[in-house]
Amino acid sequence: METIHSEVPFGHAVYLELQLHGQTLDRLPVKNKIEERYLAWETVRRKTNPYFVVGTGFEGYLVGICPDAPAALEAVLAANQHILDAIARLYHFRGVFRSRLMRTLTRECSDPEAVHIWSAYLGAELGKLRVNIPRNKEATQFQTQTYRIVKALPAMSYHKVHGDVMQDYAVGSADEVTPGTLRNITRLNVELGMLPAQQQDAWQVATCIGEFGHPLVRECLDRDVWN
Repeated sequence: METIHSEVPFGHAVYLELQLHGQTLDRLPVKNKIEERYLAWETVRRKTNPYFVVGTGFEGYLVGICPDAPAALEAVLAANQHILDAIARLYHFRGVFRSRLMRTLTRECSDPEAVHIWSAYLGAELGKLRVNIPRNKEATQFQTQTYRIVKALPAMSYHKVHGDVMQDYAVGSADEVTPGTLRNITRLNVELGMLPAQQQDAWQVATCIGEFGHPLVRECLDRDVWN
């Protein structure tokens, strides 16, 4: 188990919006389904990733589908390019807003409308990927093992620091997952610069979009704080 100490995604905006709407950190749900899903995502991304040294979180849905790391990389890039293409079509005549979307993705700004949109696209993409799991024995086993790890992890904790919100959470150990047929896969260390220019935006989306599923971000969205 490894403990992560970091800023909550859009921590300054979360703090400000919670303050403006009279919400407090100590009244948030403890270890709910959203939190468990985020901890599973982070555990796969950081520790138990079958394909990459540090992944994106999508890889758990690709077990049993992608035989090796190059195939998984292509699948992750394709899924996130699909998101970019959908955004380009929908906001074709809103170039300034598309720029705000990308700046929000990389935390250069925290545009409320952009946060909603990225969260919606993340949910839609995961919904499509989850359909395959019940029909995929390996993916089902991997998911079961991942959530067994997550159930044993402590709840995420938050605290305010100078108008920001910091977090402490734990991710599971790679030793806790039995990889099965994945044990012989050579994991890739993917870096943005090693990808062709036309694929770099898709990889950036893949590595950042999981933050829009963060439980505190989702809490703000569900309470209509960012409206």
